[in-house]
Amino acid sequence: MESGPKYAISKEGLLKLIVLVFGCTTFALFADSGAYGSPPAKTWAFAAYIISWSISLLFYFFHVTGLARGMNCSVNFTYIGFDFIWAWLSTFHVFAASITFAININCNVSNNTKYCSEQAGSIALGFATFILYAVEAFFLKGYAPANTGYIATLRGWFKTAVLVGGAASFSLLVDSGYKWCGGGCGVGVTYALSAYCIGWTVTLLIFVAKLFMPEDKAQSKFFIMFHFGWSIISALLFITASSCFAAFMRCHDFDQEPCKKRLGGIIFGFITAILYVIDALLNRPSK
Repeated sequence: MESGPKYAISKEGLLKLIVLVFGCTTFALFADSGAYGSPPAKTWAFAAYIISWSISLLFYFFHVTGLARGMNCSVNFTYIGFDFIWAWLSTFHVFAASITFAININCNVSNNTKYCSEQAGSIALGFATFILYAVEAFFLKGYAPANTGYIATLRGWFKTAVLVGGAASFSLLVDSGYKWCGGGCGVGVTYALSAYCIGWTVTLLIFVAKLFMPEDKAQSKFFIMFHFGWSIISALLFITASSCFAAFMRCHDFDQEPCKKRLGGIIFGFITAILYVIDALLNRPSK
């Protein structure tokens, strides 16, 4: 890949520039509408747009100035590898932000056409930026080290889905106010939260290790067995945690926001348990 001023006119440089233009316009329209203050979900979406854009701008700056050449630490830690990872992460980040924004849009066209049109335009550009990030990740994969490219393989995509499902499970549990009951109920809900967090955290560490460990270490018998075994353990953790969560959710009116979040957390918990089983099958040791 080109580095320095030539990067600006390369296909990778032009694509990143288009991503930056779309990303900037997305959060600029969002900001001008003034809709980012409430509810908190919109504030998160606004922050997600800005963070993805800001880090991408830094990557572009280092490429154009040629500073990227001196930022390779080793064969497994290359600048382009990190650029690829960020493009891949931003694909999910911007997609989630755009969905969150679209779900929480609240406007009345008859009262304020500009307010609604700016929000609608921001959402549309957000989804376009998501597609552009996905295309950029596809182009950069060919330049990234083999271990970093793991995230764009079938197993990598599946592990990402597991992590997203796990994060949604414990996030919804916490956001619904998990201290709603005491005694045995409190113990059960605390176990559910702990099991979600432990299973998810170790899985995240395995995922990061797959990205940055040398290929021979990542393919060692010990690591493969540990990876497989933890997927089985996590499936059991999520099944038991979701069962406890369901038993003690204490909800009678699912029109209430806390009950909706608890139900969503339980559903994501059971789905993640199933994903862990499939993940274990994908990563089972070969004979």
